[in-house]
Amino acid sequence: MKINELGVLPSSEFYAHTPNEFSKKYLFTIHFAGRYDCSIDYIIERTFHDYYLLLKVIHGQLRLEFDQQTFTVNANELLLFDCRIPHKYYAATPISFEFIHFKGNASKEFYDMIIQSYSPVISVLNDMEVIKAIDSILYMLEHNQVSDFKASYEIHKILSLLLERNHTLSSVSDLKDVITFIDENSEKPLNISDLANIASLSVYHFSRKFKKFTGLSPHEYLILKRLTHAKSLLKNTNFSINKISDMIGFSSPSHFIATFKKHTNMTPKEFKDFRF
Repeated sequence: MKINELGVLPSSEFYAHTPNEFSKKYLFTIHFAGRYDCSIDYIIERTFHDYYLLLKVIHGQLRLEFDQQTFTVNANELLLFDCRIPHKYYAATPISFEFIHFKGNASKEFYDMIIQSYSPVISVLNDMEVIKAIDSILYMLEHNQVSDFKASYEIHKILSLLLERNHTLSSVSDLKDVITFIDENSEKPLNISDLANIASLSVYHFSRKFKKFTGLSPHEYLILKRLTHAKSLLKNTNFSINKISDMIGFSSPSHFIATFKKHTNMTPKEFKDFRF
């Protein structure tokens, strides 16, 4: 679909899609997308647009004014931001880019976690899986062969890859050491000050960094590690509930039972007796 808009050159393509009601309720959904070649006259300014924008610059340079900051987007970089927040973006040079407007499912939750780790500008120079997923969506739209399930899968893949890349603990040595320590000592009473010391960080900065890279507080991570160990002991041994509670580091059986039920909707005994 050709588009007649200031700064958008005739070689540009615009695609629109209308997801069905099931897709809008349960899936990530794409609504508008395209491949634009633009002159320096291209400019978009909005106070509100009820979508998230994923934009990949092919060549040239784009600028974004967003959340009282200005960002520059170059070739092989992604732009990801919430269009419900007032924004302005424009061509700083003649530019070519691809874009997808999406929403639905857990878009907000993914976006919030990604934006904790990045600015709205993300390099994808070597992320071939991200690039292929974007290409797959645009191909479906270009050939009028859109599957809402496939489109949702590709958006989910893009967001997951961006999160996974920045949450790879092997690239964060101080947190990797803490994670290893917790994994190997989860049955012991662990103090957050001791964990922060392992990372050579203050308690405040350690807690923030841990949550940023794992999505969990140190205490939440420890509890989930203990519960995973408990599940294995419940299914693979004949130990009593009291003994397992003590073995995995809970202060009392009642605390263990309450925590286990909170996370699994079963008591430890119900879990042990359940046939999977």
